[in-house]
Amino acid sequence: MHWKSLRSWIIVAYCLAMASVTVLAQEPGTLGFSVLQLYGDGQQNKRGVLILRAVEAGSAAADAGLAAGDIIVSVNGTSTEGHDADELGRAGLRGVAGDTVHLSVAKMGHPLEEVVLKRRPYTPHLNPATDAFHYSVPGNWQMDLRYLFPLPWAPSIELKGLEDLAFAPGFDDTKSPEYHSYLIVWWLDGSQKLSVEDLQKDMLTYFRGLAEQRGRNNKFTPDPMKVTATYRTSEGQPSFGGQPATNFAGTVTLYDRHGDLVTLYSEVITSFCPKTANTVAFFSMSKAPRPAQLWNQLDAVRDGFQCVREH
Repeated sequence: MHWKSLRSWIIVAYCLAMASVTVLAQEPGTLGFSVLQLYGDGQQNKRGVLILRAVEAGSAAADAGLAAGDIIVSVNGTSTEGHDADELGRAGLRGVAGDTVHLSVAKMGHPLEEVVLKRRPYTPHLNPATDAFHYSVPGNWQMDLRYLFPLPWAPSIELKGLEDLAFAPGFDDTKSPEYHSYLIVWWLDGSQKLSVEDLQKDMLTYFRGLAEQRGRNNKFTPDPMKVTATYRTSEGQPSFGGQPATNFAGTVTLYDRHGDLVTLYSEVITSFCPKTANTVAFFSMSKAPRPAQLWNQLDAVRDGFQCVREH
């Protein structure tokens, strides 16, 4: 292959998230870079080599001298040409912290170089230090923007406060057991006594509004009557954020980004934080029922939530 011809290649419109895997009883790790796969005209599946899109400062990749624009030719002896994201993930681009990965890397104007990287644990996501409350999300999860009530897709929900969302590593992978799995944190003004009826009403409004938004963005027409939310009170955890808790469990059927209906198991825990006069609600959402491994991560985030930040 002639590396000078790279400029004529077309970048395939997808990005591999390089460090996102959940492995039973082991901590997922990251190599510290993301990539784009180039178009490979000589390959039947049109998959070419990988080009580094970004390298995180202080990561294993950065410490090894890798930089954006470098080309990954092989992963643990598996050629990147002709292999898709799942195949290259299994070859070693995804895995657990502490694993060693061998890469063949081409830098512009230099001979092919063999690079050995040891995957490192992710740095957890922390909510802003200016918040009165505190929680931590695994670093291989994707954090969304923070939204303020009234929510853009559900303005009729009569609450005031903010919403944080975090998506599981396999959120966008329809083949993953983590598909469309995520968590929601509501930090609400005042004391809000959520009943089953209130929760079901708000969740119907929330996900029907979200369906309309996704339909506009992804060119499909949702049927709002097919969006459902059914909850019941449950025993669950006796406390949340250091305060007595109320628990709900149920299912929500919603539209994904492809216009398909997906049914998620949903657990909600709420409590009132008297020191700040706020109500907090934590939503765990997953297509996979308990005891799927993902619930351990959701529970860990929930159980680590603090109504009042410890200094």
